[in-house]
Amino acid sequence: MTVTVEKLLARGDEISIEVGRLVIRPSSGKSVPQEWRDIHSPALLGEILLTLGAEAYEYGGYSTGLYGPHKAGGVTVQFPSFVGGMKTHAIFNADLNRERTTKAGAKGSPLPKGHFRISPRSHLFQLWQSTGLSTPKSLTSLHDYLGNLRGILFSADMVAGRKNRLDTGTLRPLSITTAEVRKAFQPDNGRTTTGQVTDNCRTVVPDRDAAPAQQNQGFQPKPSACAKNYVKTLISTNVYTTATVPVHSRKQPAEQTEEEWLADCFPANIDNTTEP
Repeated sequence: MTVTVEKLLARGDEISIEVGRLVIRPSSGKSVPQEWRDIHSPALLGEILLTLGAEAYEYGGYSTGLYGPHKAGGVTVQFPSFVGGMKTHAIFNADLNRERTTKAGAKGSPLPKGHFRISPRSHLFQLWQSTGLSTPKSLTSLHDYLGNLRGILFSADMVAGRKNRLDTGTLRPLSITTAEVRKAFQPDNGRTTTGQVTDNCRTVVPDRDAAPAQQNQGFQPKPSACAKNYVKTLISTNVYTTATVPVHSRKQPAEQTEEEWLADCFPANIDNTTEP
């Protein structure tokens, strides 16, 4: 038997998305087996997002690189969209050189490929903290733990004028309440009006022929057989290039705020990413 959100609600179960993960509270009071959750969560999440007309993003890998004329370090994290399959990404500032001399290398020398340093005020560290995942003993080892972001759905705004780029300051785990799910799926309760979806559901399902919307569109009419037709798209790591542009800040990446780093390496009138 096909498992759908409507069938679960009809049984009296409560369904929500909390800290980016599907949460089901059965009316029986019993816990949901992990194996069952692993099998059915992707389709149920897709059904919820499609019905609400919302989009979410999932971790798809990362790469480090040097950006701008001054070769400022950064971390590009792939966040392919869960529903639309768009190749979306976010770029965080980071330092790719050693902070001090050690047996592994001299101060200022490049860190090994894939390694990076960030400060506690970095948007990447703030994103990590918002997930509730355990914080590594040292931020210099965060690269070893980024894979733990898999399985968590995120919401975010798009950066205006930047193709498929997410605003790092708005990235956070997706949250959709039990009440929002119930109102979206039960016609007798009416449809939720614009503005009642949580801030985490602001980004709507993208139109591939138009710029991504930035405003909450509320619940949308439910597509037919959305769960059956839902296909999860896996996105491979992409390579991003940068254009040479004037910059004014000469601070080290780890010392800059996200805004200073973005203004330095990615001026507002230039899109520094290219589609592979």
